Amino acid sequence: MEQRRRASGSGFVVRKERDEDSELVVPPVLSFCTKVLDAKELIEAMDMYWEAVSSDASKEGYLERAEERLLRCIEKNPYVGEPHVLLIKVYLGKKRFAEAERGLLLLLQWGSPWDMIVLLMKLQIKSWPDASRGILNWGLVR
Repeated sequence: MEQRRRASGSGFVVRKERDEDSELVVPPVLSFCTKVLDAKELIEAMDMYWEAVSSDASKEGYLERAEERLLRCIEKNPYVGEPHVLLIKVYLGKKRFAEAERGLLLLLQWGSPWDMIVLLMKLQIKSWPDASRGILNWGLVR
């Protein structure tokens, strides 16, 4: 619609049958729907993501390897939310709250379907569990 508006200038006519009169907010995904991603990079991003989520969490340096793979994944395809969510959790696990907050704010700009309330709350109190049992206490009221 924006391209038609630019092309026709002052002669642009809104077509109600296409719901062009609605004021929809377009999140900044895919550079406001103007970017086409390369298929090879999509596959590489998926591979990096899979390596991050399927590696052995009990091994030394797991968070560092996961962070590196997730960053490479996001570099190849920054428009998928799940790698950002996992990277936020890696940053929280490493107590890097400012970086986690930047990732969370990006997802909130997207209007993402992920429930970010718990992450936002944990960022505000600068807290993240060090063990899996800590996640069970997330619902406790302070």
